[in-house]
Amino acid sequence: MKKLCCIVLWMVCCAPAFSQAFSLIADSIRKYRGVPGLVYAVFDADQVLDIGASGVREFRKKDSIRITDRFYTGSNSTAFTAYVGAKLIEAGKLSWNTSIVKALPEVNGKTMKLYHTVTLRQLLAQRAGIRPYTQPDDFKELPRIAGSKTEQRRSFATLVLKNPPLLIIDSSQPVYSAAGTVIAASMMEKTSGKSWEELIGIYINKPLNIAARFGQPRLSDSLQPAGHGESMGILQAGLASTTMTYIAPATDINISLKDYIVFMQDMLKALEHKRSNISAASAELLLNPQPGLSMGWETDSWKKMRIHYYLGRSDLFSNYTTIIREKKIGIIVLCNSGTVSGKSAVLNFGRLLREYYCR
Repeated sequence: MKKLCCIVLWMVCCAPAFSQAFSLIADSIRKYRGVPGLVYAVFDADQVLDIGASGVREFRKKDSIRITDRFYTGSNSTAFTAYVGAKLIEAGKLSWNTSIVKALPEVNGKTMKLYHTVTLRQLLAQRAGIRPYTQPDDFKELPRIAGSKTEQRRSFATLVLKNPPLLIIDSSQPVYSAAGTVIAASMMEKTSGKSWEELIGIYINKPLNIAARFGQPRLSDSLQPAGHGESMGILQAGLASTTMTYIAPATDINISLKDYIVFMQDMLKALEHKRSNISAASAELLLNPQPGLSMGWETDSWKKMRIHYYLGRSDLFSNYTTIIREKKIGIIVLCNSGTVSGKSAVLNFGRLLREYYCR
């Protein structure tokens, strides 16, 4: 690792064209970490400052990865769901203080009463004490859930809310819960009369003119990047399995780098009070400065600057997405490996980009 850091520092200090230098750095980190493909971008509210791609769509194949390719966002999908929640609030269909029992009155009498006053904001800020439901073992005791997409999510919410919380509700210590995000999405579905998938189309895809889609990219297009995992220490392309419908709002969005930039630029524009799809007030609430997890994002301070970031969780893909408030820029790094090495690659490279562009 020390050797790689020396190479990286030499490239950044000596190369005359920084965009080209970072392309070489991306390739070095990708190879060092054993990641098949990687794409990245640095941008402000109005333009892309740097963008690049390195590697291949599938391990041991020669099909080069492209910046137009689609990547699975995994748990970063929560940021999209929180954005939809903010838009519904702007439309007067919900409020941040809407409680579970008010939005989903049918859970009354079927779930633990201590959850009934939990709000949309607490759910999206991961402060509702809901069990994580991020590992396969979490789902083993659940019965088969049938019905439409919205019905499945509502049934799942009811089952989850029968279990005692992990921590005291609204604890200062947030605990990420995919189930908490799903309950929030179910509240949005009930109050709007639309499925979560439809809401993504109405409040994100159409106004921003982008295409956030659902499921592993290769499920609908065999030419898209394959996700990769490890089996007995050997990297291999993973099967494009279908995510359980009822957990989709927390994990199931796929998007191209270019469209992801547009989504993130809308947040930056709102924060700068420029013309945007989401309001400045909503963007500030989503990226509130409380320690730990805000709504769809983690918040922290770095070199006396506020940063909002997420290291996406997925078995087959990894991503690192961040906004640096004082510098008014965003950074996205995506790769088609969900291994520890894949997560390290996006985090290492994302931090290098942050160091340079925030110097």
